[in-house]
Amino acid sequence: MKKSNLKHSGRLMARLKNQRGMTMLEILIAVMVLSVGLLGVAGLQTTNLRNSQSAHQRTMAVLLASGMAERIRANRTLALTGSYTLAKTCTVLTTIGTIQQLEHKNWIDEVRASLGTVSTCGEVTYVAGTRTYTVIVYWDDSRALGGRADMAVRNLVSL
Repeated sequence: MKKSNLKHSGRLMARLKNQRGMTMLEILIAVMVLSVGLLGVAGLQTTNLRNSQSAHQRTMAVLLASGMAERIRANRTLALTGSYTLAKTCTVLTTIGTIQQLEHKNWIDEVRASLGTVSTCGEVTYVAGTRTYTVIVYWDDSRALGGRADMAVRNLVSL
């Protein structure tokens, strides 16, 4: 090695020997950066959980509306008379006298069990001229949507 390089490396070694560790300020800054990063990750996790719950509820609503549509299709003869019509119902049904009332009761029970009992409703309408039913499931999704609570899924059934 050249003499100038040895002189330079000797000064570098002297500086390194004088440095005894990190200062408190450096440690404080590192902890602050780490804290901000961890808070960001925690916020993302919370948002992810809310959105996952909302996606699950939407999937269940689609499946429930499709389930009632299949019940209507399964009994086409009665369905053509409009007897599967159900006004918007948010409570448990107790009157069971016909197959349609039993289907309505079971369906509302499924809707309430799957999506919760607060403001969860079901509705089935019929238009005789077009021979179509519209099955609607309503539920509260305010946790995931940040205030906007009313959600609805519609399924159109053509006979």
